[in-house]
Amino acid sequence: MRIFLRHPLPQALALLVVVLAIFFALQAILAAALQIGAENLTPALGLVLGLAGVAAALITVPLARRMEGDSLTGVGFPARNAVRHLLGGLAVGGAIQAVVFGIMAVAGWYTVSEVAVDVGSLATMTLLALCVAFWEEWAFRGVMLRLPEKAIGSWWALVLSAVVFGLVHAPNGNATALYLFGVSVTGVFVMGGAFLLTRSLWLPIGIHTGWNLVQSSVFGAGSTGAGAISETPLLRGHVSGPEVWTGVPGVPESGLVLMLVAAAVGAVLFVLAARRGHIRPPRRETAAATV
Repeated sequence: MRIFLRHPLPQALALLVVVLAIFFALQAILAAALQIGAENLTPALGLVLGLAGVAAALITVPLARRMEGDSLTGVGFPARNAVRHLLGGLAVGGAIQAVVFGIMAVAGWYTVSEVAVDVGSLATMTLLALCVAFWEEWAFRGVMLRLPEKAIGSWWALVLSAVVFGLVHAPNGNATALYLFGVSVTGVFVMGGAFLLTRSLWLPIGIHTGWNLVQSSVFGAGSTGAGAISETPLLRGHVSGPEVWTGVPGVPESGLVLMLVAAAVGAVLFVLAARRGHIRPPRRETAAATV
């Protein structure tokens, strides 16, 4: 078993299973203990459930360090530039959503009927978005991208992590095939590209946080993961347009507008990562090059 777990692919699979098992088990325990359901899911209760993901990550990061014999920096959490990357990611994630909804507004597909300021709801949703981003980026970029790329290279690892990322989102409400494809595109191009650029999880965590927060709590479009939460968004937004472009109601990730913007941002990130020499070839190619 120890020999088996020395290979990056089994390591990634084992760690992902442990992360998900802890997350879902803790969520089930909390939901049962506090009687949390879709009918009473407030931002505060959503945050309680989100903390289950944080706990799963905090338990498995030390496990990964021991398994790999590496430091926090080595597993994706360097102290250097952590705050700068996190805040920069928040700005990038928010900007992506602003561009998406700006395009839809210009096209007449997004309108606002009311502005409502609920500081408590916004603050709680910000913490929830950060919790979700923290554990998901650890699981899908820190585990399912960082480890596999040691064996199969960056490009194939990106594809693998994106597929797994999409499949894990399949149980979400309104998770159509286009949504799962859009989530996979997001994982490959934006969050994956951000990790490859910096070799740090702080930038993708920031982007993921800003992405979910601005989409749901600012523009009021919701997301399938947090769609049942009875929050008060800043803007009472309404999307009405061709679903192939805007996505199905409440699911902007299933529309071409968001997919194309995400792909454009990701392409820039990939180019910058390649210029820094951060794209890894498959292990066999590396070995052949050194012969």
